Amino acid sequence: MLDSQSAAFAERVWEYASRLGNNAPRVADEMMEAAFPLTCTQARQEGALRMLRTGIISEVKRILRNRDDVFGQVDFAEVCAAFAPLVKDLRSKSYFVESAEEYVAVPDLITEPDLLDDARRFMRRKGIECLTEADRLDALFAAVTRDDTDAAPARTEVLS
Repeated sequence: MLDSQSAAFAERVWEYASRLGNNAPRVADEMMEAAFPLTCTQARQEGALRMLRTGIISEVKRILRNRDDVFGQVDFAEVCAAFAPLVKDLRSKSYFVESAEEYVAVPDLITEPDLLDDARRFMRRKGIECLTEADRLDALFAAVTRDDTDAAPARTEVLS
């Protein structure tokens, strides 16, 4: 996508999000046919519409997460200067709130502690899931690299 098309797409995402909320799948579903009619028709014919939708959702999520501070977004200092040191260490400008099914900007999370609680719990749950999966990979790595040939199936080398 050319830069001008990317900017127009991002603008359209925010237009839809203002009506539908920051729910990436909902926004993608509502706008993809209008934004990419020929691509959607071709993807449907080729049986690839689901993959196209997944890619569009991913791009919509990226746009919703990385919104520039425009359109009158609340400044962190306006919420409370005491939070500035904590906010500056955050890696994102918005976080997913499961109960709202959308990304919510940090200033809005600060003003709505229930949403902030939901966002932090969701992030913590995702972190635990990642650590659990890393533990599984550690176990697999240990098994694969173990010298005990009876413990793991023999590796076959691919000849070039």
